[in-house]
Amino acid sequence: MSAVAYLILGAGGAGRTVAGACAHLAGNLGFLDDHATLREVNGIPILGTLAARAQYRAAQYIVAFGSRYQTARRDVFAQWRAEGLRFFTVIAPQAYVDRDAEIGAGVFIAAQCAVLPNARIGDNCNLCVACTVDHDAVLEKGVYLAPGVNLAGAVVVEEGAFIGTNATVVPGVRIGAWATVGAGAVVLHDVAPGDVVAGVPARSLKSLHQDRV
Repeated sequence: MSAVAYLILGAGGAGRTVAGACAHLAGNLGFLDDHATLREVNGIPILGTLAARAQYRAAQYIVAFGSRYQTARRDVFAQWRAEGLRFFTVIAPQAYVDRDAEIGAGVFIAAQCAVLPNARIGDNCNLCVACTVDHDAVLEKGVYLAPGVNLAGAVVVEEGAFIGTNATVVPGVRIGAWATVGAGAVVLHDVAPGDVVAGVPARSLKSLHQDRV
């Protein structure tokens, strides 16, 4: 298997989802996973731990860690790129990406997503199934959108932020770096870096806690 040219980092649910969009790479695709106990997943070989990259210097990679591992996603991407390794982008055949959108390296865009004109998706972003990124929206590097997220026009999501399942962000709002938006939230105002917001309309969990004291 030394000729494998495309390697998915992580063979869990996120990795299997990425692999499902890579049917065209059958026979030329593998996993690396530090915790796997199997030799293959869904017919795709697990070729070793992440340290096995030394054997696959010519391959291209995509980080497919789940949403609980945002900092690990960031660190692996940054370290491996600094080592000179290359990253590939996966866009599911059932997704729509406008010709005037910009998509970075190491990005995954799942089935039923729509990325509309002049949207920009930064390196190492993950868009789960059925997300919408409207015109002129910006996702900085390492952003993770859970299933069904809707970002309206000109939204900016800064580095490493996580937006939960079925959350909606209205036009022009900025989500700060490493912020978390809870599932089902409706975000009407900017979210500060590192803050955690939830609810309809979304409010900081800090302020919600203060209201209850």
